[in-house]
Amino acid sequence: MIPHSRPSLGKEEEEAALRIIRSGMLAQGDEVAHLEQSLAERLQAKHVIAVNSGSAALHLALLVLTLPPKANVLLPSYVCTALLNAIRLTGNTPILADIDPKTFQLVASTTEHDAIQAVLAPHMFGHTVDIDTLRTFDTPLIEDCALALGARYKGKPVGGFGDLAICSFYATKVICGGEGGAIATSSDTLAEHLRDLRDYDGRKDTKLRYNYKLTDLQAALINAQLDKLDAFLQRRLNLGKVYAAGLSQTDAVLPFFKEGEFPFRYVITHPKPASELITAFESRGVSVRNPVFYPLHNLLKLDDASYPHTTQTHKHAISIPLYPDLSDIEVDHILQVAQELL
Repeated sequence: MIPHSRPSLGKEEEEAALRIIRSGMLAQGDEVAHLEQSLAERLQAKHVIAVNSGSAALHLALLVLTLPPKANVLLPSYVCTALLNAIRLTGNTPILADIDPKTFQLVASTTEHDAIQAVLAPHMFGHTVDIDTLRTFDTPLIEDCALALGARYKGKPVGGFGDLAICSFYATKVICGGEGGAIATSSDTLAEHLRDLRDYDGRKDTKLRYNYKLTDLQAALINAQLDKLDAFLQRRLNLGKVYAAGLSQTDAVLPFFKEGEFPFRYVITHPKPASELITAFESRGVSVRNPVFYPLHNLLKLDDASYPHTTQTHKHAISIPLYPDLSDIEVDHILQVAQELL
């Protein structure tokens, strides 16, 4: 079975992990500091604060905005539950938007602007969200770059447009450390607040803080991966071109990537139900997935009619394997199966 996702790990990651193990210094230290500096340069942000997961990054990013109680936070329905969890964990109110079915990005016009007090905007699957429109809200903006680290919007790296940006280094992300996350900001005040909240120990007050520190062992893996990011992105772009050429005569609607974007996921929509295609692909040795497990509006028991593009995308979109570690033999098999089924 060709897996839907697979981390691209090599001798560099092995050597990095072994170096940290031999040092005996596993907890947050110099490797984390190096990651923070390197990622800040990459995102063109003044500060990066590394944490132990993308969920922790989302939680802290919302906390430091000091929003009013039960603030309305805009996000798309078509996204993973980590964003919803962070909003609810901080006592805020999720306001869901529908998506553009071609790019899978949230469409701000599908909700009431006046009610929004913050925006949590994911760049989905290597595509970039419409930052210019979101900036017209004149509210705090958090970019979620978990699925698009390395993408650029109008020539500038994603992660540098909002008040804050978060990254995830989970095993299936653009670069990985097993787990891990980071928050980027160019605000000295927000950065100081984030660093204070990340570590609860050694304090002389009872302010609520968290144990969200990243380990040097994880950071060493992520640093090795970050060094390979440009090569990873180029491999993804090349694979995307191979898929586009190989699937051009099928009934599938293929994704389009603008300049600066890349296929983190290769998401196609098809007249057949996604559930039927998933079963058919897997019977032929290719693991495909729903790009989003379950739309948030369904979890919150909201009407499908208010989110028509999300609803249709969930019913008819699948993500086929695309990652740097795919072999040419695997790519050929994926295309052969896809051409038969689509």
